[in-house]
Amino acid sequence: KNTINDIVKIINSIRLSGKKVSKIIFLGDIKHYFAFHKGERNLFLDLMQEIESRKKDLFMQTLNEIDKNFRRIFLSLSSKGQAYLELEDREEIFNGGLDIKVKLSGNKHLDIKSLSGGEKTLTALAFIFAIQEYQPASFYLLDEVDAALDKENSEKLSKLISEYSKKAQYVIISHNDNMITEAERIYGVSMQDGVSKVISLKL
Repeated sequence: KNTINDIVKIINSIRLSGKKVSKIIFLGDIKHYFAFHKGERNLFLDLMQEIESRKKDLFMQTLNEIDKNFRRIFLSLSSKGQAYLELEDREEIFNGGLDIKVKLSGNKHLDIKSLSGGEKTLTALAFIFAIQEYQPASFYLLDEVDAALDKENSEKLSKLISEYSKKAQYVIISHNDNMITEAERIYGVSMQDGVSKVISLKL
Protein backbone atom coordinates (compact mmCIF):
# COMPACT_ATOMS: atom_id res chain seq x y z
CA LYS A 1 0.00 0.00 0.00
CA ASN A 2 1.43 3.30 -1.09
CA THR A 3 2.14 6.09 1.35
CA ILE A 4 2.80 9.76 0.74
CA ASN A 5 6.54 9.02 0.75
CA ASP A 6 6.02 6.41 -1.96
CA ILE A 7 4.12 8.88 -4.12
CA VAL A 8 6.83 11.52 -3.62
CA LYS A 9 9.47 8.98 -4.69
CA ILE A 10 7.48 8.15 -7.83
CA ILE A 11 7.19 11.85 -8.73
CA ASN A 12 10.91 12.43 -8.11
CA SER A 13 11.92 9.41 -10.18
CA ILE A 14 9.84 10.68 -13.10
CA ARG A 15 11.50 14.10 -12.88
CA LEU A 16 15.03 12.68 -12.64
CA SER A 17 14.73 10.05 -15.37
CA GLY A 18 12.94 12.22 -17.87
CA LYS A 19 11.19 9.10 -19.08
CA LYS A 20 7.52 8.90 -19.86
CA VAL A 21 5.66 6.81 -17.31
CA SER A 22 2.21 5.45 -17.88
CA LYS A 23 -0.34 7.93 -16.53
CA ILE A 24 -2.67 5.03 -15.84
CA ILE A 25 -0.19 3.35 -13.49
CA PHE A 26 0.66 6.62 -11.76
CA LEU A 27 -2.94 7.70 -11.33
CA GLY A 28 -3.77 4.21 -10.17
CA ASP A 29 -1.23 4.53 -7.38
CA ILE A 30 -2.72 7.85 -6.29
CA LYS A 31 -6.30 6.58 -6.44
CA HIS A 32 -5.34 3.54 -4.40
CA TYR A 33 -3.67 5.75 -1.79
CA PHE A 34 -6.60 8.12 -1.40
CA ALA A 35 -9.17 5.30 -1.43
CA PHE A 36 -7.29 3.58 1.38
CA HIS A 37 -6.93 6.72 3.49
CA LYS A 38 -10.50 7.82 2.84
CA GLY A 39 -11.57 4.59 4.50
CA GLU A 40 -9.26 5.33 7.44
CA ARG A 41 -10.68 8.83 7.70
CA ASN A 42 -14.25 7.52 7.79
CA LEU A 43 -13.32 5.03 10.52
CA PHE A 44 -11.72 7.85 12.52
CA LEU A 45 -14.78 10.08 12.12
CA ASP A 46 -17.08 7.24 13.19
CA LEU A 47 -14.90 6.66 16.27
CA MET A 48 -14.97 10.37 17.17
CA GLN A 49 -18.75 10.44 16.81
CA GLU A 50 -19.09 7.40 19.08
CA ILE A 51 -16.81 9.00 21.70
CA GLU A 52 -18.81 12.25 21.61
CA SER A 53 -22.06 10.32 21.99
CA ARG A 54 -20.76 8.33 24.96
CA LYS A 55 -19.31 11.47 26.54
CA LYS A 56 -22.66 13.24 26.27
CA ASP A 57 -24.58 10.24 27.66
CA LEU A 58 -22.20 9.91 30.61
CA PHE A 59 -22.34 13.66 31.33
CA MET A 60 -26.14 13.74 31.28
CA GLN A 61 -26.35 10.64 33.47
CA THR A 62 -24.01 12.27 36.02
CA LEU A 63 -25.84 15.61 35.85
CA ASN A 64 -29.23 13.98 36.40
CA GLU A 65 -27.98 12.10 39.46
CA ILE A 66 -26.41 15.22 40.97
CA ASP A 67 -29.52 17.27 40.19
CA LYS A 68 -31.70 14.70 41.94
CA ASN A 69 -29.44 14.82 45.00
CA PHE A 70 -29.36 18.63 44.88
CA ARG A 71 -33.14 18.99 44.85
CA ARG A 72 -33.55 16.63 47.81
CA ILE A 73 -30.77 18.16 49.92
CA PHE A 74 -31.94 21.71 49.27
CA LEU A 75 -35.41 20.80 50.53
CA SER A 76 -33.87 19.36 53.69
CA LEU A 77 -32.01 22.63 54.32
CA SER A 78 -34.66 25.12 53.20
CA SER A 79 -38.33 24.84 54.11
CA LYS A 80 -39.47 27.70 51.91
CA GLY A 81 -38.43 26.83 48.39
CA GLN A 82 -36.98 24.47 45.83
CA ALA A 83 -33.93 24.42 43.57
CA TYR A 84 -32.64 22.63 40.51
CA LEU A 85 -29.77 22.59 37.99
CA GLU A 86 -30.27 23.80 34.42
CA LEU A 87 -27.99 23.70 31.38
CA GLU A 88 -27.45 27.00 29.57
CA ASP A 89 -27.53 25.22 26.19
CA ARG A 90 -29.57 22.03 26.11
CA GLU A 91 -28.76 21.30 22.46
CA GLU A 92 -24.98 21.79 22.59
CA ILE A 93 -24.38 20.94 26.23
CA PHE A 94 -20.60 21.44 26.13
CA ASN A 95 -20.87 24.92 24.65
CA GLY A 96 -22.56 26.46 27.69
CA GLY A 97 -22.40 26.40 31.46
CA LEU A 98 -24.64 25.23 34.28
CA ASP A 99 -27.13 27.45 36.13
CA ILE A 100 -28.46 26.94 39.63
CA LYS A 101 -32.10 28.00 39.78
CA VAL A 102 -33.86 28.65 43.09
CA LYS A 103 -37.53 29.32 43.71
CA LEU A 104 -38.45 30.71 47.11
CA SER A 105 -41.99 30.89 48.43
CA GLY A 106 -44.07 33.28 46.35
CA ASN A 107 -41.18 34.22 44.07
CA LYS A 108 -40.21 33.31 40.54
CA HIS A 109 -37.15 31.21 39.82
CA LEU A 110 -34.02 33.20 40.63
CA ASP A 111 -30.36 32.90 39.75
CA ILE A 112 -28.10 32.23 42.74
CA LYS A 113 -26.63 35.74 42.35
CA SER A 114 -30.00 37.24 43.32
CA LEU A 115 -30.20 35.45 46.68
CA SER A 116 -29.30 36.74 50.14
CA GLY A 117 -26.10 35.68 51.88
CA GLY A 118 -27.79 32.95 53.91
CA GLU A 119 -29.74 31.66 50.91
CA LYS A 120 -26.56 31.54 48.81
CA THR A 121 -24.84 29.56 51.56
CA LEU A 122 -27.60 26.95 51.77
CA THR A 123 -27.76 26.63 48.00
CA ALA A 124 -24.00 26.28 47.59
CA LEU A 125 -23.79 23.71 50.39
CA ALA A 126 -26.67 21.72 48.91
CA PHE A 127 -24.76 21.63 45.60
CA ILE A 128 -21.51 20.56 47.29
CA PHE A 129 -23.26 17.80 49.23
CA ALA A 130 -25.06 16.67 46.05
CA ILE A 131 -21.69 16.12 44.38
CA GLN A 132 -20.34 14.52 47.55
CA GLU A 133 -23.17 11.99 47.58
CA TYR A 134 -22.52 11.10 43.95
CA GLN A 135 -18.76 10.67 44.39
CA PRO A 136 -17.87 10.69 48.11
CA ALA A 137 -14.48 11.63 49.50
CA SER A 138 -13.12 10.44 52.84
CA PHE A 139 -12.24 13.85 54.26
CA TYR A 140 -13.82 17.34 54.18
CA LEU A 141 -12.73 20.70 55.59
CA LEU A 142 -15.36 23.44 55.94
CA ASP A 143 -14.32 26.89 57.13
CA GLU A 144 -17.13 28.90 58.77
CA VAL A 145 -19.68 27.90 56.14
CA ASP A 146 -22.42 28.64 58.67
CA ALA A 147 -21.39 32.25 59.30
CA ALA A 148 -24.30 33.74 57.27
CA LEU A 149 -26.98 31.36 58.61
CA ASP A 150 -29.58 32.06 61.27
CA LYS A 151 -30.15 29.71 64.20
CA GLU A 152 -32.81 27.58 62.47
CA ASN A 153 -30.80 27.01 59.29
CA SER A 154 -27.54 26.41 61.12
CA GLU A 155 -29.29 23.75 63.18
CA LYS A 156 -30.48 22.00 59.98
CA LEU A 157 -26.97 22.18 58.53
CA SER A 158 -25.34 20.80 61.64
CA LYS A 159 -27.69 17.81 61.71
CA LEU A 160 -27.09 17.13 58.02
CA ILE A 161 -23.32 17.20 58.48
CA SER A 162 -23.72 14.96 61.52
CA GLU A 163 -25.36 12.36 59.25
CA TYR A 164 -22.66 12.70 56.61
CA SER A 165 -19.94 12.34 59.24
CA LYS A 166 -20.98 8.70 59.72
CA LYS A 167 -19.44 7.94 56.31
CA ALA A 168 -16.57 10.46 56.15
CA GLN A 169 -14.46 12.69 58.39
CA TYR A 170 -15.49 16.34 58.65
CA VAL A 171 -13.31 19.07 60.11
CA ILE A 172 -15.32 22.26 60.59
CA ILE A 173 -14.15 25.68 61.72
CA SER A 174 -17.08 27.34 63.41
CA HIS A 175 -18.25 29.53 66.29
CA ASN A 176 -21.82 28.28 66.01
CA ASP A 177 -23.32 26.58 69.07
CA ASN A 178 -25.42 24.18 66.99
CA MET A 179 -22.40 23.02 64.99
CA ILE A 180 -20.34 22.56 68.15
CA THR A 181 -23.12 20.59 69.83
CA GLU A 182 -23.23 18.06 66.98
CA ALA A 183 -19.44 17.56 66.97
CA GLU A 184 -17.77 14.44 68.35
CA ARG A 185 -14.61 16.29 69.34
CA ILE A 186 -13.93 20.01 69.83
CA TYR A 187 -10.59 21.79 69.46
CA GLY A 188 -10.06 25.35 70.60
CA VAL A 189 -7.36 27.86 71.44
CA SER A 190 -7.14 29.29 74.92
CA MET A 191 -4.88 32.05 76.19
CA GLN A 192 -3.15 31.19 79.46
CA ASP A 193 -0.55 33.53 80.99
CA GLY A 194 -0.13 35.24 77.67
CA VAL A 195 0.53 31.96 75.86
CA SER A 196 -1.85 30.36 73.34
CA LYS A 197 -2.70 26.78 74.13
CA VAL A 198 -4.69 24.25 72.07
CA ILE A 199 -7.27 22.35 74.08
CA SER A 200 -9.57 19.50 73.04
CA LEU A 201 -12.78 18.04 74.37
CA LYS A 202 -14.45 14.79 73.40
CA LEU A 203 -18.26 15.00 73.59
